[in-house]
Amino acid sequence: MEALLQKLGYSIASTKEYTETIPLELLFINNSDHSIRWVWNASCKKPIFLKFYNIGSFRAFVFATAIRILFFLRLQQLVFQKRTFYFNATTAKTVFDCTKDWSLFMGTIGLNSKAILYANSFFYKIATSESAKMMVQNEYSILKQINVKNTELITPKVTSISKDIIQLTDISNKGKRTKNFTNSHLNTLIEMSNIHKSTIQVRQWKLFQNLKESFEQSSCEKIPRNITRKLNILIQNCVPNQEVKIHLSHGDFTQWNMFQTGDKISIYDWELASFEKPKGYDYFHYMMQQGILVDRKSWRFIYQDILQCSTNEFGDQLFDNDLNECLHWYLLINCMYNMNIYAKTEVWYPQIHWMMAVWNEALNHFIKKEYTQRQLLIMDLFDLLHNQEYAALKYPKEYPEDLSVNSDIDLVITKETNSIVMKYLKNHSLVSKINSDHRSFMNTIQVFTVEGSILSIDLIWQLKIKNYEILSTKQLIKNNYKNNYGIKSASIIDTERFIILFYNLNGAPIPEKYLEHKKGIEESSEPLDLVLQNYFNNKKNDVSLIQYFIKQKKENSTFFYLKNTLNYCIDTLKNTFNNQGFTITFSGVDGAGKSTVIDELAHRIEKQLRKPVVVLRHRPSLLPILSVWTKGKQKAHQDATNSLPRQGKNKNVLSSFARFSYYYLDFLIGQFVVYFKYILRGYVVIYDRYYFDFINDSKRSNIVLSKKISSLGYQFLLKPKFNFFLFADANTILNRKKELSKTTIELLTDDYKNLFLKLKSKSHVAIYESIKNEDLEVTLNHIVRTIIRTKK
Repeated sequence: MEALLQKLGYSIASTKEYTETIPLELLFINNSDHSIRWVWNASCKKPIFLKFYNIGSFRAFVFATAIRILFFLRLQQLVFQKRTFYFNATTAKTVFDCTKDWSLFMGTIGLNSKAILYANSFFYKIATSESAKMMVQNEYSILKQINVKNTELITPKVTSISKDIIQLTDISNKGKRTKNFTNSHLNTLIEMSNIHKSTIQVRQWKLFQNLKESFEQSSCEKIPRNITRKLNILIQNCVPNQEVKIHLSHGDFTQWNMFQTGDKISIYDWELASFEKPKGYDYFHYMMQQGILVDRKSWRFIYQDILQCSTNEFGDQLFDNDLNECLHWYLLINCMYNMNIYAKTEVWYPQIHWMMAVWNEALNHFIKKEYTQRQLLIMDLFDLLHNQEYAALKYPKEYPEDLSVNSDIDLVITKETNSIVMKYLKNHSLVSKINSDHRSFMNTIQVFTVEGSILSIDLIWQLKIKNYEILSTKQLIKNNYKNNYGIKSASIIDTERFIILFYNLNGAPIPEKYLEHKKGIEESSEPLDLVLQNYFNNKKNDVSLIQYFIKQKKENSTFFYLKNTLNYCIDTLKNTFNNQGFTITFSGVDGAGKSTVIDELAHRIEKQLRKPVVVLRHRPSLLPILSVWTKGKQKAHQDATNSLPRQGKNKNVLSSFARFSYYYLDFLIGQFVVYFKYILRGYVVIYDRYYFDFINDSKRSNIVLSKKISSLGYQFLLKPKFNFFLFADANTILNRKKELSKTTIELLTDDYKNLFLKLKSKSHVAIYESIKNEDLEVTLNHIVRTIIRTKK
């Protein structure tokens, strides 16, 4: 404060040093870190320091109202901190009279911090650093140019006091702050863009080239790796001779830098203004800052606001019908500018992390061709965790997005970080749905992207096998290291310990790819490692010593053991009820591609949905095929395999009814066996053909009956959750298999389509879909999306 007042023409001291010094009582309000935020003359009868305060939220309104009540009751000197200082004028002409009403805002944290004085009905902006001095001079220059223009813009009149100080008129009279973006704001932006606008090639664009050079030269460990990589990709994709529309921009067009009076907007704080900002810059900046800092919205909802507020003739004028291109340039300029500042900022305040997360997600919109949604989500996840404490288990040494589509992510974290990750993923614009299996020691998350890909994440805050804690998560996180790709991985020896303990205590053999994970243990003298060495040296591979050692840990002593056991029981019960499986059926004529789709889908479900799969042919098969009773099992199955479908010669209604009754009994009883044996245990049951064959293609089972009978039987069966009928062009099917005639294929296809439409119209729970199976990947993605969208 002393240095600031020196710039304004006063020296101050806490004791009286000269006869001519003026004793003044000052009142203070401090920041949360106890530094001074506002200071004012104690004789002020009004809270003029609220001139610096943005009353743009309910909380801010309550605070400002409370302050005004204190002043109205004349209680301010009893509530706020008070100190006496002795002022001495160091120049013949001071900037303000310290004995009258005045208030001083000490500025925000950062390299470009400036103080602001309110006195004599003027604002005085005071630079406190060289970079701040450049900004103050820029504001003076811009306002001088605007003030001489024939424009309806309402801006402060500016006067230069010194190289460090400018004087600005107060334009807040009768104005109100507003949170909503209105036509008045759009009209103001259009007015500003008309003051100065031009088109320039990227190679000649000084603002872009200067920011690019600074960005490429800057380096800061606190800045997440992947947002930097995304920006570099966008920079590299810029074509030197590409033309960009630029115009006058305020640079910080936000609700706290303006007042609204009627349909007019008064704008102040022009220190970041430029004639070289890309078209629409201020519009996007308003939406971003409002959404991030005030409303705490995620990019998903901010982008919705951007689109909603620009869908009118004003928006068309502002963006020339190319909103996304303007947004692209805004993100590049804004991110490069701020990254350069943050790289030099020693202490990051929380708002920096908020903004970084939203910008990171917004950049995904412009690099869709380079990465899949799953890859972008992985990159964003690790950027979110960049400044958090965690340790990735068994993560490959590669760029995070190169993780195999069939691999999951295991992260050792704190419980608090689990909440941060969950909130972030739920609001992420690339996420369509999240399934969370929250247990006492970990949270298993399945994230489904908008395009249908799957990412499985295990967030672990207690490393347990059943009811025993095997390793300390705190110690494992403490021992982590950051690899060349910016990922904080568990140390090599901690990874070795975890892998060996996990597989051995679960009674499973260590996979071949992990067998090398014992080298560090063989060279260690830690007690646990000595026990593990003994295990490997023992030809019997007896795990009893490992179990005994784990049980002796403090974390598994009496009280903790009871707690762990109780949690284990609760987790097991929750898993039983919350992790049920479901049934998928596939129907279609031979040659429609069912087998290939089923094989690929089963693999995806096992690797990505992390559920075991069992494939059943046509029916539960609790009862054998009828010919087993006459030919024996081996002969019957051999004949069934070698014979073509629909070759049976049975035309007798009674024998057909008997045959149908036999197989229907298998469905009726077998469905409950399948439910208790598989569904309740979390399996996904896939039927290759199902009961629908008895309705539409009973001849395949050597049955000749009315559809009404078989359709009636379906009413008494448990309805599978997902039912897909695969079909293709008859000629395509004939090229695959020549088992049916073209006429039969087309007739059966129509029958199945009609049946599925009828069942779909009657069902509000089960899914019945007909899918033209021309492209395997398209078919699989559609099926997976349907499962994701529907399954809870």
